[in-house]
Amino acid sequence: MATQKKELTPNEWTALILGVALLGGILVRLFPALQSGFPPNDGGMFLSMARDLKVSAYVLPKFTSYNQIQIPYAYPPFGFYLTRVLADLLPISDLDLLRFVPPLTHSLTILALYFLAAEILQSKALGALTSALYALTPGAYSWHVMGGGLTRSFGALFLLLTALFVCRLFQSGEKKFIVWASLFGGLTILSHPEASVQTVAVCLLLWIFFGRSARTFLHATLVAVGAAALSAPWWTTVVAYHGLSPFTTAMQTSYHGTSLLDAYASAIFSYEGFLPILPVLRVVGLIYGIYKRKYFLLAWIILPYLVDPRSSPSVVVYPFSMLMALAVAEALPALIRRLQKREGSTSLDALIKNKLFNGALFLYLALLFVECGLFDFRLINTTLKPEERQAMVWIKDNLPQAGAFLLITGKVSPEIDPFIEWFPALTERTSRSTIQGYEWSLGKDFYRRYSDLAKLQQCKTSVCVEEWARRTGLDYRYVVVAKQDANPQIVQAFRADKKYEQVYSTADVDVYAIK
Repeated sequence: MATQKKELTPNEWTALILGVALLGGILVRLFPALQSGFPPNDGGMFLSMARDLKVSAYVLPKFTSYNQIQIPYAYPPFGFYLTRVLADLLPISDLDLLRFVPPLTHSLTILALYFLAAEILQSKALGALTSALYALTPGAYSWHVMGGGLTRSFGALFLLLTALFVCRLFQSGEKKFIVWASLFGGLTILSHPEASVQTVAVCLLLWIFFGRSARTFLHATLVAVGAAALSAPWWTTVVAYHGLSPFTTAMQTSYHGTSLLDAYASAIFSYEGFLPILPVLRVVGLIYGIYKRKYFLLAWIILPYLVDPRSSPSVVVYPFSMLMALAVAEALPALIRRLQKREGSTSLDALIKNKLFNGALFLYLALLFVECGLFDFRLINTTLKPEERQAMVWIKDNLPQAGAFLLITGKVSPEIDPFIEWFPALTERTSRSTIQGYEWSLGKDFYRRYSDLAKLQQCKTSVCVEEWARRTGLDYRYVVVAKQDANPQIVQAFRADKKYEQVYSTADVDVYAIK
């Protein structure tokens, strides 16, 4: 006698979807680090700052050694201290930790978002679906798994955990959540400056929608005081060293003034994969959110762009993932039944038993996993190449520390140029072409320097480079040409210019000294 196949219970379905989210999310986040053999894209300044703590015997330095230009050591240091401790205790180098700590840490945000979404949407199943769509959104994790994700990944994780416990605090009133919210709020402050701003914003939003009482206001105040007290050893030391200048300076380098309409359009319609199903789900989720009066999620999509546009794309993915989960589990099934004029329940509990729904869902999650894997190759291609690292080692071993370097790579955006960022960290020399770190010292002049550095990469002759140096007042003793993306004309120009002596040359990098 044939036995009837057991259907999944809601709890089993939730565990299965969450398992898929965690397994797939961890794999796509780890793949670039495993494949490249070096931290993807950025992280050079953070490597120097972690190494500075070894020199200072864990005392917070006044300045970082990065680029030899007296950059205040004002960046939130949690990731640097953790890296230093792990490198000193474990048989793994600080450079390898920059490869693996960011993706592993960001993988934990999948679980954190599950708990937060389950709390806000009042459904563990919807929380699991949210985490799956978030975990496998191509490109949504890119900035957090690079070397620079050493700080960004912790900021994202602690933002979500702070929001989770603040939400529970406002809804339940249990005082134990004050401790947890204060702990993770303080860790957010100690991890990433932009994440701190976004955390304050979402907590304010949570109070407006889930608090709005004298008791919850008192609880929120206690959380804020607790977070400030936990992070006080860091920020009071920075203030003692430099005053408030590094913080007020850094606040002037966000992307305020950008078009909000363009930013929102990009958040909704941008997609890094091949089949643009996610943008459709975002649109459906927005419409459904308005229809169902999910005003907290709608407000959370808008607020990040108002408080800090620079970090907003990595924050709006959280409410959008929740709205997409509602689109998949509620809006689209209800719409299909209405178009087919069919009766019956469209609840998620009913859909869980629907083989067609589950088949389509798992097929789509598999497609997202493949698209994330393809996107990962773009991250791998941003990694500093072995030949370029070899040139930097040669410079460190063979050229004197005196005299600054001018780096020509052909990439007009110095903020996302791995060669330019890693050069000061691996050579321990000064680079006039590097922008990282200046957000703590240049203030309003930051974007002027940014524009100047972009113009340098557009030069096609050595004369253009020399005129640029005179105009900006940035002198140099050596020129390094990374040839992969550099204009062939600039490569030939320095080879032909008799004022420069070629002291190092490979198929990838040329180094010149002024005679």
